[in-house]
Amino acid sequence: MGLEDYLRDKNESGANDSWLNNIPIPKYKQPVYIIIIFIVLYVIVFVLCILGNLVVCYIIARTATLRDVTHSFILNLAVSDLLVGVFCIPFTLVGHIFTENNLGDVMCKVSPMLQGMSVATSVFTLTAIAFDRYCLIVHPTRDRLTVRQAVYLIIAILVVAAIIMSPQSIVRRDQSFQIGQLTLSVCGEFWPSPLLRKAYSAFLFVIRYAAPVLINTFPYGRTGIKLWMSKSAAAPKACSNQTEQRSRIIKMMVIIVAVFAITWMPLYSCWLLEDFGQLNNSQSEILHSYIYPVARVMAFANSAVDPFIYGFYSSNLRSRVADICRLQKTKTNVEARNNNNAEKTLDIVRKPRSFQVNLPDNRNMPEVANE
Repeated sequence: MGLEDYLRDKNESGANDSWLNNIPIPKYKQPVYIIIIFIVLYVIVFVLCILGNLVVCYIIARTATLRDVTHSFILNLAVSDLLVGVFCIPFTLVGHIFTENNLGDVMCKVSPMLQGMSVATSVFTLTAIAFDRYCLIVHPTRDRLTVRQAVYLIIAILVVAAIIMSPQSIVRRDQSFQIGQLTLSVCGEFWPSPLLRKAYSAFLFVIRYAAPVLINTFPYGRTGIKLWMSKSAAAPKACSNQTEQRSRIIKMMVIIVAVFAITWMPLYSCWLLEDFGQLNNSQSEILHSYIYPVARVMAFANSAVDPFIYGFYSSNLRSRVADICRLQKTKTNVEARNNNNAEKTLDIVRKPRSFQVNLPDNRNMPEVANE
């Protein structure tokens, strides 16, 4: 049971509780040293998430050779991860540190909804990539998705993700509670009944986590077997660069799905434990103050790790990053050389400060007779 449900039940029943009535409500949920640890972790994940996904978005958008179906999906993943870094990580950290909501009603609704949309978009996009790779390798004679069709599919994924997360904009709000002489503002989910909340949590767990992860095992399993059999049947020299590149992309996507499953598992476990575990007030306080912040930073770390997986397994992205670095280094060297040449030119043409000519004294020269 969340803090918002506990406070609402207390206000409706009028029951006394020593946790709220006998001691003042603290401003922070954790001790200072725990808060510092949380801040450091969230800042590291935030910086890596923003920088890494910005680089991926920039490279794919500016490189014509990367404007294919697979990289269109990867661009969608990077944009989703970037939205998590901008709209979710900072506000989630603030919400985990302070007992009272300091972000207002708008961010109370927007931040969790964007986080949920990003997760749904990412996992549905991973599934689309899995089946696109499956059709390309296992059924190469079939027509592939075009870039235009991939864009339409991405738009459909975004619409479906928004529909799935739309209840969040209805049940989440900032609500004030009167605790003695104090008014406590809490951001939470206020469902009409506990049964609806449990049903929605189970639905999200299945549609955004369990089902996509299980479904992805089929196309990647079949694709991996097909690639392995192709390499085993052919001579080493017959293995083309295209086959090797496809194999690297399959490994990259399998690792991305595995990292997603591992990093998001603790947070989904916390949600299920909160809704179905029948926790008492003390256990719920520990869950919200200490376990949730760690579980969420692990989930956010998925958005920070993805760009580095792209760069490690995608030779196109890695070579493009190297080209940009070399270009920037060359540009810097050229500018420095031009500046040095300009300074030398100025030294040559600069007018001297003083110019003195020692002429002989006419008084000491012999007189010349006029002819």
